[in-house]
Amino acid sequence: MEIKRVHIAYFSPTGTTKRTLRAVAEGFGCSELSETDWGDPKSRAAILKTGPDELVIAGMPVYYGRIPSLFHEGLPLRGEGTPFVPVAVYGNRHYDDAVLELKTLGEAAGCVTLGAAAFVAQHCLNPDMGRGRPDASDLAVMKRFGSALRAKADGLAGSMPPLSVPGAVPYKEYKPTPFAPELLDAETCIRCGLCARTCPVRIIDSETYAVTEPERCLFCFGCVRICPVAVRGPRPEVAPVFAAQMAGLAARCTERREPELFL
Repeated sequence: MEIKRVHIAYFSPTGTTKRTLRAVAEGFGCSELSETDWGDPKSRAAILKTGPDELVIAGMPVYYGRIPSLFHEGLPLRGEGTPFVPVAVYGNRHYDDAVLELKTLGEAAGCVTLGAAAFVAQHCLNPDMGRGRPDASDLAVMKRFGSALRAKADGLAGSMPPLSVPGAVPYKEYKPTPFAPELLDAETCIRCGLCARTCPVRIIDSETYAVTEPERCLFCFGCVRICPVAVRGPRPEVAPVFAAQMAGLAARCTERREPELFL
């Protein structure tokens, strides 16, 4: 099978999933490479159309054992027998049903699964989980995975054999944490606008930087991580509860988890 073009498509509010997919694509090696940021509402409103001689590597962070709720009903993707690689990125707890869910959605969009993977990154809500990940070892595995995908594609002369990945149906119940990060110190805020531009659901007002629809918050913490003066986070009255929940989660997830590859 000849792959003439590689597309990486990601939802990556904190940038880690994007870096992961770039490393996999580097390992695959292809002179024609494009990127689609599904964190941008305009990109999600368009359809990425691909053919049988192209490869789509799609990556998402894991939220509550699932892919982000924005994509539960489908991906903005249309393939024509396009080789597809679902990649889940998670914060050292577990990826649960996310790889299976993303794989199933890619196949529903007309793609065929070439391989799949789950990689570890620093947890978006709790930096003590997976701190420093992906590290040099992780990046090496990502590139080797890309090379293995290339070798598999080059060796295929007929139809793609089915690929089994972990996960269960029905998927895990999606239970968001009710601690939408807000602007905590308006005087310290430098009004750079990064939080509003980073928010994937655009619920941060571009003038006041207040959260306008907290019930739509994905809890990706993109706005918290990108703030250059650290003035975004859970409201003071809920911060102790949030901190306690994160500490309890970290205490249960101390063992280092390693990347898992499916080929």
